[in-house]
Amino acid sequence: MSDQPLPESIAGEEPAAADSEAGNLPSSNAVPDMPESPGAELLTELHTHIRRYAVLPSAEALDAVTLWAAATHLQAVWHHAPRLAIVAPARRCGKSRLLDVLVETVHDPLITVNTSAAAIYRTISDRPRTLLVDEVDTIFGNPRTAEKYEDIRGLLNAGHQRNRPVTRAIGNDHQAREFETFAMAALAGIGDLPDTIMDRSIVIRMRRRADGEVVAPLRDRRDGVLLRETRAKLSLWASQVAEQAQVLEPDMPVEDRAADTWEPLIAVADLAGGSLGRAGPARRACAWSLRRR
Repeated sequence: MSDQPLPESIAGEEPAAADSEAGNLPSSNAVPDMPESPGAELLTELHTHIRRYAVLPSAEALDAVTLWAAATHLQAVWHHAPRLAIVAPARRCGKSRLLDVLVETVHDPLITVNTSAAAIYRTISDRPRTLLVDEVDTIFGNPRTAEKYEDIRGLLNAGHQRNRPVTRAIGNDHQAREFETFAMAALAGIGDLPDTIMDRSIVIRMRRRADGEVVAPLRDRRDGVLLRETRAKLSLWASQVAEQAQVLEPDMPVEDRAADTWEPLIAVADLAGGSLGRAGPARRACAWSLRRR
């Protein structure tokens, strides 16, 4: 990314045309663009992929999803695991398509539909995967169903913070065993999630595409390869900045649980620099998200 805002992501409009030929000449005071850092280039690449295949409700939402996906590659150093709540009022709003892109770009993805708490417990370890749940409204869509899946709500609440295991009696002798819960998770469905999960989430409210909004078809044989290449590069970059990330304390525009949830995203932006870096779109996306809950 360059040091200028992303033209479609943040500015929202094209630069004004020069009024004369002289206006195209470089100013004697112009400062040349600094070379982009590897992290900034990767955020731009990921941002472009997501924008190509999915229509997000706003530029800020696109920035938030980009940063969340990148942050999954540094789960080993975060103290909190933000949830990404991808919700919509109806079908055909692009929720599943967005998950399709995320499953190819996040760290060690585990995608599932209508799963059980016991199954999730057994897939999370001290090296957490990224959980992606589609059609989550089949779990939390009505009070009767939600009551049946109360264990999953508890797991998602507990797993927002490191060192919050659950204890279950297992086997014929009912031996007590602790299960890890810490893992970043994206949850897509129709309607809002339970309040306690929404409170721990970056909330993306999807909508149907408007006339003129076009997305590219996503074909695994062609596009999946490119997305997985980006994932591999993000993983390498994350390993190179992990020590910095572990001690970084970014300036946060929010407090309390909202700060816990957004800190990994802001930290990724600060580590990468570029257009999504310090005092820029990352913090604006944070403020935007909280206003539109």
